[in-house]
Amino acid sequence: MQLPVSPGRYRHVSILLALLGVISGATWLPAQEDAQRQAARVRISLPIAGSSDVAIQQSIERALQALPSVEPRPVLVLELRPGRGESADDSQFERCLALARFLTSTEMSRVRTVAYLPESVTGHAVLLPLACEQIIMAPDAQLGDAGIKEKSISGTMLKAYEEIAGFRNSLPQAIAVAMLDRQAQVFRVNDRQFVSGEQYEAMKKAGEVAKSEKIVSAGELAIFTGRDLRLKYQLISHLAESQQQLAQQLEVPDVDLQLDYSLERDWKATQVQLSGAITHNQVQQVMRMIQSEVASKVNLVLLEIDSPGGDPVAVESLMNFLLKQPDEVRTVALVKGVAASNAAIVPFACDEIVVATDATLGGPGGYQYSEQGTVDVRNFLIQVGENKERRWSAWAAMVDPQLEVANYRHKQSGLTALFCQEELKQQIAPEMWEETEVITTPGQPLQLTGGQAFDLRLADAIAADATDVARRYGVSGEISQPVRTWAHQLIDALAHPGLAWFFLFVGISALIMEMQAPGIGIFGFMAAICFGFYFWSQFLSGTAGWLEVLLFIGGIGFVAIEIFVLPGFGIFGLGGGAMILASIVLASQTFIWPQTDYQLAQVPYSLANIFIVMGAILASLMFAKHIVPHVPYLRETMLHPPDEDAAEEQHRREMIVDLSHLVGETGVAQSQLVPGGKAKFGRELVNVTCETGFAPRGAELIAIAARGNYLLVKPK
Repeated sequence: MQLPVSPGRYRHVSILLALLGVISGATWLPAQEDAQRQAARVRISLPIAGSSDVAIQQSIERALQALPSVEPRPVLVLELRPGRGESADDSQFERCLALARFLTSTEMSRVRTVAYLPESVTGHAVLLPLACEQIIMAPDAQLGDAGIKEKSISGTMLKAYEEIAGFRNSLPQAIAVAMLDRQAQVFRVNDRQFVSGEQYEAMKKAGEVAKSEKIVSAGELAIFTGRDLRLKYQLISHLAESQQQLAQQLEVPDVDLQLDYSLERDWKATQVQLSGAITHNQVQQVMRMIQSEVASKVNLVLLEIDSPGGDPVAVESLMNFLLKQPDEVRTVALVKGVAASNAAIVPFACDEIVVATDATLGGPGGYQYSEQGTVDVRNFLIQVGENKERRWSAWAAMVDPQLEVANYRHKQSGLTALFCQEELKQQIAPEMWEETEVITTPGQPLQLTGGQAFDLRLADAIAADATDVARRYGVSGEISQPVRTWAHQLIDALAHPGLAWFFLFVGISALIMEMQAPGIGIFGFMAAICFGFYFWSQFLSGTAGWLEVLLFIGGIGFVAIEIFVLPGFGIFGLGGGAMILASIVLASQTFIWPQTDYQLAQVPYSLANIFIVMGAILASLMFAKHIVPHVPYLRETMLHPPDEDAAEEQHRREMIVDLSHLVGETGVAQSQLVPGGKAKFGRELVNVTCETGFAPRGAELIAIAARGNYLLVKPK
């Protein structure tokens, strides 16, 4: 669709006009949007120990260099968050104090420092929020317990906390000390004052206390939730649960709060291609390549996308895989060409989205969701948006032609954002947002150029190729590209449906042939090899696991029991056959029971495996009957029915034992009959088979017929 000139293009025009103004000597005032307060965000991983304070200070200094010295002062957000599997409690006092003094230095005065606590901060890391001008917390995040790991509190520590808290006054000194010292008390006096126990007693004697409340008692460390600090005590400025809410509270563009990862570490990059129609096998290949590169210490993954879309299950699998990457691995989606249909939503799961100016994002492509499918994918995108702290409406509109998305402007801050009605209602004070323009066309999925996506703040940056992205991250070495070796090619060949079906057909045929042969021979070996390749290929494709393998082995075992051990009702045979069929069907699909329209469309392909099994059984029976007897070597491996003379001789030998005189007699089972076993009639111990299939040991039996050398019996 064609969009009107976007705000980003006005920015380009403003730069040109400003340059013309300098040349001509004229004065030109930029638009209000360009005069918005600028911001940057630096993430601080806790605990702060070893030399991590030096690295954090260097990151902050680099962020300072990137921010201009203008009015209003730029905002520097320090996001404090415990590292994966680590605790902020282990932060070292000396390291935290050094950082806190740096944050209160003259060098930091040209920016407004904001401590953002999306998670709890405890231990000496508490010094960092105290050293900032403003504190913003998530409602359930906690701040306090600074002395939790200290056995004793020195005077140096107490003075340090008083010094840092007194410099910024972001929290009262009394509360800061109570977070460190268990002996301290804090009183809330006359609603607005927070004083220590000594100060409280002095004010009380002076008659200055009209109303008081003890909020921290001796013997405990002070710790407060963001909700209490804001709503109960009015000690912090705002609450925010996401990057978008944080940007609204600070009145800065949320794109400015994207983390600049080039400040953080040395990057080792790899480039992986996702091109053409998206299939399950292709996604498995991409995930295997990324896993291999990450295992070799790559920490920056560039996923270049040029695709019309495809298999929705594969798309969702890839997005979940990208979401689960370790914290130390950064994923960047690069769209240089076309990312249409559901290929357009893959970048939404990456840490950063980079587009070429003339790239195409969204629009019709290789897959169109049904009505239920659009609901499913929208719910999925909402979850991804919560994980990545991104707005999801525009991305959902790229695969849902009926979803209306508009550009909104915040009445107070002037910030802009894209919302559908559902997401708008989820905002804080949705009435503060006013609609400016609808960017979708009814009945058509949203389609944007790369430049439009960047101007609408759906993309984080513009880049022509992977080299530009690497330069943005300060990658020092070359960008590696996973090479497809013979092992990858073998895996792809084994995962091809046609080859998998061939292994299945040959394996079933060989298994049937083996059941007609004495002992274990060449057909059993062939069956084992074919089934091994079949399940291996499905495992590599991501459709089979241990469940399918165990079902198949268990089914074969039950069928063998039915044939060789417990001939009777057929329960083991029928159950084993059902297990074999279930394992084959499940090994060919990624779901157990179809729930979406795409899964329903895949059911016929899964059922095709059953017809292959049936065909293999018929073919093997025909082969055993009409071909094997005429092949010199193979005919020696098969059991053949006896001719007429041999059958007569066998019958004569069986009739040597005549048990007809016991018919009608009563005997006692000497073993459990399941259904065969031993029974005693008078003094004779004979082989019997129970007509009902089972009789316990000691049961009284009646012989109802003689069958050569055994009796057919039933319980009395």
